[in-house]
Amino acid sequence: MIRQIASRLIPAFVTVCVLWTSSAPAQTPVSSAHGLVHAEIRDTSVDALPDVRVPVSPDLVLAAVDVGTADVAFRFRFRPGSFDRSTTRLTVDLDIDQNAATGVAGVEYQVHVFPAGGRGADVVRTAGSIVTGKIAVTSLEDGCDVSVPRRLLGEDDGRFDFRVSVYAEPALPIVLDVLPDIGLVRLQ
Repeated sequence: MIRQIASRLIPAFVTVCVLWTSSAPAQTPVSSAHGLVHAEIRDTSVDALPDVRVPVSPDLVLAAVDVGTADVAFRFRFRPGSFDRSTTRLTVDLDIDQNAATGVAGVEYQVHVFPAGGRGADVVRTAGSIVTGKIAVTSLEDGCDVSVPRRLLGEDDGRFDFRVSVYAEPALPIVLDVLPDIGLVRLQ
């Protein structure tokens, strides 16, 4: 019974791996490049929603985050052939205080990522839609990377909940994919 319910509620196999440098098991190597916290979310399902206006919907298969002392680095990777840097857009929702009762719908900050054209990414405090900074985006063949200075996120403590929504022009504002598929990922 529980298996049937879980198979309906969890359409994708999502792996979350969170490593703490201070409490990682000895057999798990944690490089100093990973800083304070490292997490990866993988989605092996082909679950991007189709839209007739988009030739191939972007299908996010990996979101990785490394929290360092000065910044939070995000890596986004897409299913081969599904990432078009000229049309794909991402929004990272951040619940900085891990309290769903605060912020806008529980989200205090968003990072709006524009992989093409040198526009970069906008870091926005959701209360009042205030842009706290603009940062560079590194575009790759299968995705993009962005590093957010923690000072733009209200000097958080590096623990937060997050999710990534994927869009594509001209289908904006329709969400074509989200990772994780349900809820947010908690970084402790």
